[in-house]
Amino acid sequence: MEQERMIKLEDFFDFNSKEPINRLGYTEDDMKYKIKIIEKMKALGMQITLDKAGNICGTISIGNHPQKTIAIGSHTDSVYNGGQFDGPVGVVVGLQTAESLIKSKKCTGIIKVPIYACEESSRFGNACLGSKYLNGTITEEDFSSIVDQNALKQGKTITLQEAINFANSYLKEHVDDIQEVDKIFDTVDYSLEAHIEQYDSLKKAYKKNKQDTIGIINSIGSAVRIKYDVEGQANHTGSTPMKKRKNAVDATAFIGKKVRKLGKRYEKQGLGRASQVEINTPGHNGSFNQIPNQANGLIDFRLQGENTPETVLEDFENIRQQVEAKTKTKITPTVVSKGTPVVTSKELNQKLTTICSQKGIQAIEMPSYPGQDTGYIPAKEKTMIFIPSTGGSHNPEEHTKKKFIQPATTLFTQLSKELLEERFRDAQRVTNIPRSTYESSHIPTSKVTSRDTDYENMLS
Repeated sequence: MEQERMIKLEDFFDFNSKEPINRLGYTEDDMKYKIKIIEKMKALGMQITLDKAGNICGTISIGNHPQKTIAIGSHTDSVYNGGQFDGPVGVVVGLQTAESLIKSKKCTGIIKVPIYACEESSRFGNACLGSKYLNGTITEEDFSSIVDQNALKQGKTITLQEAINFANSYLKEHVDDIQEVDKIFDTVDYSLEAHIEQYDSLKKAYKKNKQDTIGIINSIGSAVRIKYDVEGQANHTGSTPMKKRKNAVDATAFIGKKVRKLGKRYEKQGLGRASQVEINTPGHNGSFNQIPNQANGLIDFRLQGENTPETVLEDFENIRQQVEAKTKTKITPTVVSKGTPVVTSKELNQKLTTICSQKGIQAIEMPSYPGQDTGYIPAKEKTMIFIPSTGGSHNPEEHTKKKFIQPATTLFTQLSKELLEERFRDAQRVTNIPRSTYESSHIPTSKVTSRDTDYENMLS
């Protein structure tokens, strides 16, 4: 039960508050929150590592012959004026699962609780930076070319490398015994992530059936993000005939309308969604009598199923050509980021479904339209689950309850036990193998590995 745990939800969440959270990636506020988590990792006996992208990981070896590695984590950073549950729920579920596994006597393996750096795109216009670094989508060489978009609007230039340097220096100053590594891991056998749904369909299912409810994710969406610039011609709004106008803002309006129509078609076909999310008119200054000659906009495409970045870019190119012809403007698009949807492990999802049935939890198979760190994590098998939430997400109204989070910990604990107990039985048959042959590629066993007395007494 919750009160018997060292890792308590109340240590990380105020379930009675809806204060906005501004914990952007690599900022001091995000580092302070991470330090709270690191303190709990240390209390569990975990070794703390910090990599060149700012990813953090708590690691512990359990059992006598650790062969398999499970990573159970998420992110802690937020959007501007966001909610408190998007991301951290997955890290805390990872900590609680690790606590339960450490106490188990029939598991052997390496348990990792990662905090992936800068999952949200709010600051740098590019999402999942930490997990993309782990799988090689971005490299250390890219850190100097990715810049803080909000700082740019204020006439400043802050590169991702500078932000990482600040964050990592802050952590090293405030955390003892933190080990610096190139990457927190190159690959893992299993990757698990829990996350709030960011919508209310699971909450409605819970309310309808009065039963603990979990969403099992079969596919993780990806994003194609496009920034475009429009070049028109400034002129007088009164004297210029309508057919002769080259209005840059008209072009953004037509693009927005066509993108919305395309997004509806994608959604109907199970291929994703799309929205124009921002337009600007630089240099216009709100003049009523002047046709704007410049505009720019941001388009967010969410891909799902068999949709590909190539298809999306082709569809947007058709829109660009149509709008240019209609408005007599010049439209120049720039692809900010692109990714391909990821299918999760059918085997792990089937195990989760079975566990849900055994424990009386309602399991709903569903896709994740938002991109997630899990989509990029280098793992042999990976999946994620959603927990019920309300208030949407990326706003202070986002909310969930303890009773919705606890089944996630139950599920991941049982799934991890099944995976690691299989390895435990295998390990019992190889007790004569020299220790160096199975330890050489892993972090040394923590003192809590021989936990059967001290650690269990602490939990009892």
